Amino acid sequence: MNALSYFNQALNTYMSISPINYEDITNAYYSIAEIYYTTLNHQKVIDIAKECYLSADTSTQIYFDDILGGSFYNLSNNNKADYYYRHAISLSEEYYGSSLNLAYAYMNYADFLSRINKYDKAVENLSLAFNILEGQQETLGKELSIYYKYEGNIYRNRTINTQEINRFKRDKRQNLLKSIDSYKKGLAALEVSQIDPESSDIKIQQTRSLMDCLDLIKAIGDVYLEIALLDNENKGIDFSENLDYALSCYNNTSNLIQQARKEISNDESKIQLSNLQYQTIGKIIETAYLAYNYSGNQEFLDIAFNNSEQLKSSALFDKIANELAQENSLIPDSLLELERKLNNTIANYSELQYEELNYDEPDSSLLEEYNDKIFNASRQRDELNRFMEESYPDYYQLKYSNSTLNLNDIQDRLERKEAIVEYFLAEPASEKIENGSKADTLTSLYTFFITSDNIEFHKKTLSNSEIQALEETFRFMSSTDYLFTRNEDAKQYCISSHNLYKVLIAPFEQDLSEKHLTIIPDGKLNYISFDGLLKTLPDTSEAIRFNELNYLVKDVNINYANSVNIFLKNKASKPKLRNHTLAFAPEYNSEKFSLTGLSYILAPLPGVQKEVDEIAKSVNTTIYRSKNASEQNFRNESGNFDILHLAMHAYINDSLPAYSRLAFSQIADSTTLDNDGWLNTADIYNLDLNASMTVLSACNTGVGKLQKGEGLMSLARGFLYAGCPSVVMSLWEVEDAAGTKIMTYFYKYLKAGKTKDEALRLAKLKYLEGSNSRLAHPHYWMSFKCIGDNSPVYTSYDLYFFAILILLIIAFSIDQGIRIKKARRNRQA
Repeated sequence: MNALSYFNQALNTYMSISPINYEDITNAYYSIAEIYYTTLNHQKVIDIAKECYLSADTSTQIYFDDILGGSFYNLSNNNKADYYYRHAISLSEEYYGSSLNLAYAYMNYADFLSRINKYDKAVENLSLAFNILEGQQETLGKELSIYYKYEGNIYRNRTINTQEINRFKRDKRQNLLKSIDSYKKGLAALEVSQIDPESSDIKIQQTRSLMDCLDLIKAIGDVYLEIALLDNENKGIDFSENLDYALSCYNNTSNLIQQARKEISNDESKIQLSNLQYQTIGKIIETAYLAYNYSGNQEFLDIAFNNSEQLKSSALFDKIANELAQENSLIPDSLLELERKLNNTIANYSELQYEELNYDEPDSSLLEEYNDKIFNASRQRDELNRFMEESYPDYYQLKYSNSTLNLNDIQDRLERKEAIVEYFLAEPASEKIENGSKADTLTSLYTFFITSDNIEFHKKTLSNSEIQALEETFRFMSSTDYLFTRNEDAKQYCISSHNLYKVLIAPFEQDLSEKHLTIIPDGKLNYISFDGLLKTLPDTSEAIRFNELNYLVKDVNINYANSVNIFLKNKASKPKLRNHTLAFAPEYNSEKFSLTGLSYILAPLPGVQKEVDEIAKSVNTTIYRSKNASEQNFRNESGNFDILHLAMHAYINDSLPAYSRLAFSQIADSTTLDNDGWLNTADIYNLDLNASMTVLSACNTGVGKLQKGEGLMSLARGFLYAGCPSVVMSLWEVEDAAGTKIMTYFYKYLKAGKTKDEALRLAKLKYLEGSNSRLAHPHYWMSFKCIGDNSPVYTSYDLYFFAILILLIIAFSIDQGIRIKKARRNRQA
């Protein structure tokens, strides 16, 4: 995050100045803590406050009290939260009297009290805040909007003390309508000219706070959805009308988020915007499903699908939009090259900074140097972006365009043998019920099933046992204890895997016959190998034989993609098929290295040398091995080949996916990051690839951190972002011998002209055919998955056969014609 770098830079600068100015230092610490609070890292906030709270001035202590109260509340320590909120009031009253500081302190405390169901005390503190605001000269403003927001929250969440259902609905509805009125007063305080987002398109030309406007408009939508759900059983006119109102509010929020993307530059607001976008789109899909289920109107189906797509790998969408903008706006190559160099500088020095911070005693002078480099390059990049957007307005418009294919367009582009299933997992949320307590957290699974002649839209509320089945299935597949699998564990896997099949695939199994299935996963589903879902449950009273189970992969070709739009875009752009493979197979010598404070060893991988040799027997391959398998050689050559095959170690950083990395041959005396033997995700993003496929045949390649809206953050996504439309990768550490066999079979089937997903499926089945029950354990063969464009890399042998057959038929016909003519001449003679 740029802001975090800036404030760390400021902190280092202040600490190096003599004499030390503690006020500047504590202000910088608070700014860093505020960013951590925004990113929900509440323990980090508390840790920073312990370092500097006592040395902070009064105003900074009040600011710390506020975020400490929020952090302790989010960590379920309400007593400490209450203490810090009241302490903020006490300090504000003592040092500032009846001021805006005190009004804020009262409002924050009131909001906390309403969250823990102490509504009377919340109203009391909110009234104290209003008395202060009323005495100010300004009658409109951000402070007043916050007051009305908190007032609306109290009306909305207030407990209804009755057991009679009709009275509960009536009183609840009245409270909800009052909350809408309060939220609209908040919009008016922000000087928004249109304050009815349920009935008009909101255009905000000028406002006191765009982020606060977005929060209030979404809150109004949430309340209309709650009102609709009060009538969920009868589903009358009010139900439909309030769903429409909610959708209108959410669409206004979504459209304004796109506007904010162009206008907001600071990282804290960007984080808030990203969180708000995720929450809003989840609500749009929920509301659109209810409206579609009620009316059958496909417009609501399109709304739900387009918003699901909007969240899928948003960074890749931005990449595609940026490429389109560059292609159509005549930006000079020199500016694009400067942007690339600045991105590389930021990535390289960020990696150096990250490594230095992981030492027990980091070098402060080096950290200061790296911070300076990152700071200056980031500032230059921001200035360059502003210059390009001002000088090339068509680039700016295209870059922030939000055009996606609708469902009818997608159907037109699908072949009859293709099927797509896209999942959206709505995050669990604690919802208030009538007694004011929290309801069970529920996960909703929304599914879109699309073929050339059919579209289905389903919702399923997942039970705890179904969520547990998902986690148990992945745990069993990826477990490193696969050699010691007990029969009881195998039986549990069969049960969990079959239960997942019934939830995820069974609703559409009749439509999957002879289809190529492309799956767009979401959330934890990114971790699942759908190959291993069981269509039928075996006899669990007997010993489980893994090579005889009825896996989904036996009947269906399975491909994966980040989104339907990206999948179809990549299929439409066909690279020139040079049919030449670049393979890297380093030889490791148990080199030791440190990563995130832990020590590792680069253990030898003898199987990868055989792997690349076997691949070379099937396809035209250039192999770099031993010391030649260097990072620098890969950087130099990767843009010149159609297939990239990387058979090497990979190390995944789950907390900071940008620093996950591939281990090339280690260069002991290297003085540059470009050839230190480590290629991380941030480096890959800055490559310019022309390959049609990258194969990551490495240990641990795919298991990166799961990020909202970004799909599985890993090295694999880096290659997709760098311009390679298809990636074959592993979800967990690959067993050496099994991985070599599967890769060898995979390339043989590719050479035969099979699509990538079919070649991988046939390779797995061939491995299963030759394996006993122990070697058919899912861990050995399920890890590989094909992501993105699944088109063939090579021309099918069948096409060659038919071409030769046609030529033979033509030759035979010509020969017969000549013979007939000769026979006629002979008869005439």
